[in-house]
Amino acid sequence: MSPLPVGLAKPKALHEPSFAQLGVFHAIMITGSVSRAARLMGMTQSAASKMLRQLEDDTGLRLFERQHQRLVPTPHAQGLQDSVEQLYGAYGVVQRQIDSLADPDTGHVNVAAIPTQATTFLPQAIKRLRERYQGITVTVEILANQPIVDRVQSGQADFGLVHDITPSVSTLNEDLGLQHVVCVAPAGHRYAGLPHVAAHDLRNETFLSYGPQTNFGAMLETAFASAGVRMPVAVEVTSSAALLALIRAGVGVGLVEPAAIAPFGATGLVIKPFLPALPVRSRIVRSRLRPLTRHAELLLEAYRAVVLQARPDSFQA
Repeated sequence: MSPLPVGLAKPKALHEPSFAQLGVFHAIMITGSVSRAARLMGMTQSAASKMLRQLEDDTGLRLFERQHQRLVPTPHAQGLQDSVEQLYGAYGVVQRQIDSLADPDTGHVNVAAIPTQATTFLPQAIKRLRERYQGITVTVEILANQPIVDRVQSGQADFGLVHDITPSVSTLNEDLGLQHVVCVAPAGHRYAGLPHVAAHDLRNETFLSYGPQTNFGAMLETAFASAGVRMPVAVEVTSSAALLALIRAGVGVGLVEPAAIAPFGATGLVIKPFLPALPVRSRIVRSRLRPLTRHAELLLEAYRAVVLQARPDSFQA
């Protein structure tokens, strides 16, 4: 008799998996082992192993292969994980909604944000929220655009703060306004005498920038290519805060969105408009499928108020 293909268990009467079984499966996918999953779930390793076997029996799917004392997910497990993540995200929303209804002044908000947003307006928004509602706690996860959207879609984040993104059928995007990139140099730099800085003015400068894997870095590469200017990056960073610190230290010059400068002030910097104009839109992204909890709405209200207050200096509507 030929062996069954990988991923398929022996056919038998199937049963619907329990939420607890899916929880163990989810924990194994996250941690990579039954023992770590058991610790995460607060159960014994033997109990976790038993629930995994029951899940495979109930579904008729072989979910893991053991290779060199490691559990390796089968294609069936990989396919199932996406749905289980969405299930747990939805469950988290329900749990937070219950907590919100039980005690409106106590709860938790998960925010996923790009570095610039996490270090500019968000801290002030959290401060405003906590001044009024000390029982509401907040988790901020700093990520790139696409992982933020993934977190929001799966329910792992209540909302996300991103740069320009492509709308999707499962998310709602709220436009916070338009900014134009500026050139920043250390105090006393020759740029102080220029009305603006163009791409060709950056030649022979120590250029600090973002990696091409970031949206901002990719946008700058495209702009320089269009201007026929090749800009070798001397120092590559992943956040505007790091870029501005390097510029203040006199390492070189760089391009940032104006909002990134606001929390740290313009002292010690030369700031000039950059040509060709490079527009950047900041957006709030939230799930189209799941309503925000009251606590998340309160934080968003505070965030919008902070952005609106800063808009004359940082944004162009």
